[in-house]
Amino acid sequence: MAYFDKDEYFAASDDETLVLYLQKKSDAWFNSMISTDYLDKIKRSWQAYYGFFYEGGHAVTFGGETGELVNLPMNHYGNIASHILTMVTATRPSFQARSVNTDVRSQIQTNLANGLLEYYMRDKRLEQDLKRAVEYAIVMGAGYIKMEWNATTGEVYDFIEPEYKPLMDEAGQIQYKSNGEVVYETDENGDKVELRAGVPLYSGDIIFNVMSPFDVVFDPTKSDSNHDWQLCRTFKNKHDLIAKYPEFSDKIKALKTKSDLNTTRITMTAYDETTDIPVYEFFHRPTESLPKGRYVLYLDSDIVLEDTVLVYKNLPLFRIASRDILGTPFSYTAMFDLLPIQDAVNSLYSTIMTNQNAFGVQNVYVERGSDVQMEQVADGMNFIQGNPGFQPPRALNLTSTPAEIFNFLKMLESSMETISGVNSVARGNPESQLKSGNALALIQSQALQFISGLQQSYIQLIEDVGTNVVELLKTFAKTPRVAAIAGKSNVTYMKEFTSDDLSSITRVIVDAGNALAQTTAGRVEMASQMMQMGIITTPEHYISVINTGKLETMTEGQNKELLLVRAERERLVDGTTPVVAVLTDSHSLHIREHKAVLADPDLRMDAELVQRTLAHIQEHINILSDPNVANILTMLGEQPLGPPMGTPPAPGTVAPEQPLQQGQEQIPPLLENPEAQSVAATANQGPLPSPAQPAGVSQGILPPQPTTPQQLATTNLGGQ
Repeated sequence: MAYFDKDEYFAASDDETLVLYLQKKSDAWFNSMISTDYLDKIKRSWQAYYGFFYEGGHAVTFGGETGELVNLPMNHYGNIASHILTMVTATRPSFQARSVNTDVRSQIQTNLANGLLEYYMRDKRLEQDLKRAVEYAIVMGAGYIKMEWNATTGEVYDFIEPEYKPLMDEAGQIQYKSNGEVVYETDENGDKVELRAGVPLYSGDIIFNVMSPFDVVFDPTKSDSNHDWQLCRTFKNKHDLIAKYPEFSDKIKALKTKSDLNTTRITMTAYDETTDIPVYEFFHRPTESLPKGRYVLYLDSDIVLEDTVLVYKNLPLFRIASRDILGTPFSYTAMFDLLPIQDAVNSLYSTIMTNQNAFGVQNVYVERGSDVQMEQVADGMNFIQGNPGFQPPRALNLTSTPAEIFNFLKMLESSMETISGVNSVARGNPESQLKSGNALALIQSQALQFISGLQQSYIQLIEDVGTNVVELLKTFAKTPRVAAIAGKSNVTYMKEFTSDDLSSITRVIVDAGNALAQTTAGRVEMASQMMQMGIITTPEHYISVINTGKLETMTEGQNKELLLVRAERERLVDGTTPVVAVLTDSHSLHIREHKAVLADPDLRMDAELVQRTLAHIQEHINILSDPNVANILTMLGEQPLGPPMGTPPAPGTVAPEQPLQQGQEQIPPLLENPEAQSVAATANQGPLPSPAQPAGVSQGILPPQPTTPQQLATTNLGGQ
């Protein structure tokens, strides 16, 4: 059969035809990248990032025909790239899982999902993989994270017993012992002959791999990076593959190793030897022509290890890029633009160094025939004698380098900062006129804004990877597993979960914060302003804002209180679980939120629900009205309810004179000042009245409420 039938979609063909097509497609892809110098550009960028400019590596070397030229590399390229990487990844992303509903169960699942994502970032080193992908994107234009579910890793939770070969009699029937047990065949050692070995069952886990642009092949005819299929390449020890797939042992041994593929990978030497061989994985997402998608794992056209439907919801390859080349699926990085400037910088530094190296030793000019002689008179003093009429010896200044070279060198270094967006402040070498902390924070935030495209791509990568982590756990984590969950206050606890505990989570988003909060100077400024506004009240909160720029630690209590209110509202509606008010509740918040239960006209017709809700609200009112806990309520920020307010005097009347209490002085009338008279009259009335009670509340008690549909209808109609 031909490797490709144009009337048939290649991804739907048989495995051998598909692999032949993919091999040809892959070869054409690499040839195209080589012919357009794209791969060469990636390699040169990688070499410049690590300072491989001249032969000899990181050292001063000599070139030219006789070694007269000094090669001095000055790696601004790698320094700028490193600062971009730091600016993008310095602030730890904050995950926010999103659920379908807003009920309490969904909120609890959301908290679990957030904790699990932090667990994978911290314990599974996902954060390091994400940073490495960003590094690939900065230096090579793009980086990839490959995620897959490995069913043969994790804890062993069960074991499938081996199957043994039964002993057959002459009639071909299975033989049994007298007690009814099956008799099995044995080998020369007396061991049972196995038909199938025992298999341990693992809980499984997610495996992450970081991939470079050399390792991912896609359709180059697309106009963007949204692909139906992708082909990726990893390298594995061929002896491990032989042990896992012994039926292909001879063919695997004959395959080329990683050492034979130097033109299509990054390497520091052409003489490395390895037993790793390329392993290819083809992913095709579900489409109309391929409704279940497809996954093919192969080593060569005649070594297809797996061929099945795609078990993942999405393609398991996630890309990050600094920029996209418009109209193509290829990526671009501003570091490519710095390559020729870096070469020019190296050339100028080498020119200066060559001049200093050749003429740095002092030379003295003496006229021929001057017969110069030197005689030492004492320690440190010499007499120099010469013939009359000749110029005295003089030093020759041959090391002087034209000022234009230094000016041009400074201009090139400044151009590298301008093109990359990494200014002198971000590189730790601010200009002399920038001294104020606000100015430094502003200049550094501008550098962050310049690279916002890469930062947005980084956030998108984290969101996609985080969402896929949840999807993989929802799909494959069927057995109970334990993870170390860290709360927002860094309180770590062990949590057991299964896929059902994440059923409501649909999406993960990332809060990266603003650019100012990602700089130390900016965070200090934010913390100082919040302290002046009274938002920060403790040293712990101040240090937290400086370290993270986030306010979660200050709002964690309020969020938990709102979650409690929401749970109580659901229990009030459900009616199966009692709801109790306690002293430390935020009572005013609970009253306002609980009354929303009765904001539904249909729920108001449920007499038992109305009674439950009003009774619970009354519990909060009783606590607010208890004079024994007034001081505690005040300390908690609540306003206690005082005794009922007396009837004020009618307008225009004078309040009756109050008898003087012991130790109280009579305030003399101040006839000259009417306003003073009003103040004096008020003072004579005694203590000021307490704040007004809520409408309908007397002595902290709600008036009788309707409890039947008929009473509710009568009340709503105004007693008609």
